Amino acid sequence: MNLDLNETQTLLRDTIRAYMTKEVPFDRVREVEKRNECDEPLWATTCSQAWVALPFNEERGGAAGSLIDIGLVVEEFARRAAIVPIAEVMACAWMLEHHIDDDVSAPLIEGIIEGSVRPVPAESADLRFSDSAVSGTVDFIDFGAHATHHLVIASGESEQLILVAADAAGVTMTPRLTIGRTPTVSARYENVPAIIVGSADAARALRNVARSLSAVQCVGSMQTAFDMTVEYAGFREQFGKAIGSFQAVKHHCANMAIRVESIRFLAYEALDGIDSGRAGDAEIALAKAAAARAVPDVSMLAHQVHGGNGVIEENDLYFFTLRGKDRSLAWGNLEECLDIAAKDVDKPIEWL
Repeated sequence: MNLDLNETQTLLRDTIRAYMTKEVPFDRVREVEKRNECDEPLWATTCSQAWVALPFNEERGGAAGSLIDIGLVVEEFARRAAIVPIAEVMACAWMLEHHIDDDVSAPLIEGIIEGSVRPVPAESADLRFSDSAVSGTVDFIDFGAHATHHLVIASGESEQLILVAADAAGVTMTPRLTIGRTPTVSARYENVPAIIVGSADAARALRNVARSLSAVQCVGSMQTAFDMTVEYAGFREQFGKAIGSFQAVKHHCANMAIRVESIRFLAYEALDGIDSGRAGDAEIALAKAAAARAVPDVSMLAHQVHGGNGVIEENDLYFFTLRGKDRSLAWGNLEECLDIAAKDVDKPIEWL
């Protein structure tokens, strides 16, 4: 895969980065985090700028963007620790465009583009579906209370994809505290009206897209932690010299840079593999496992260079330590993803 961005992708990345740097200061993120809310003004901008419409074809008002394009958007939001469901809605939007029948997807896509519909993905092995209604519990739905719909992978003997309106009668949501400090809930469904919108193949596709985008979020957290560390090493002095001039600190920064770039390659290779149909469950799981392993390593190196200054919450580094760790656990942690990859360990890997 050629990782060089084309002109359109570069413009997209640079436009979002410039906006986020100017309009989403870390103090704003900190206040939203304290309230355990979603940054609604930022989400309104995301919709008005048509960034969320990227996955849809031009006839629907989108840009027919690839998963690489979607990954670029998700990474830029992760680099500012923004508290909006960009990865979650993008994953569902891609599914609606590519895997769900038009009679169901068309009104939802129109609503996503307008900003009135906000679906988020989830997974549960505790759902019972009968007579067009679903009952059971779904744990750890990111932005579940701020969503209009839950697109749930009902994992069991026979997987299927179920669409549930978040405000339907019989839906009860309980806030959950997570290490990432982003709005997360557990939902209880009691005979809630729902529709089956996809089979096991669609459920697998949603899981793999969500898993790959969570790896991209890990990349965003690591990149900003690295950037902050290099900047800090350039002005923090010890023994009359900037600590960045010391060989040990240079080695730490070099190791961080290597990990960030290697995981970025794997994450975007996974997204490209999904688009092209080359990547299977094992390949996606390996990319996510690598990201999950790299995030704490990069974070700890950042804290070593920052010293005590890095462990106070007045320093913005903590955003990326917490968000990175949280995303390393989302949609399969290190051990879970390695278990998936191990099932196909005897098969040749042709996509790398």
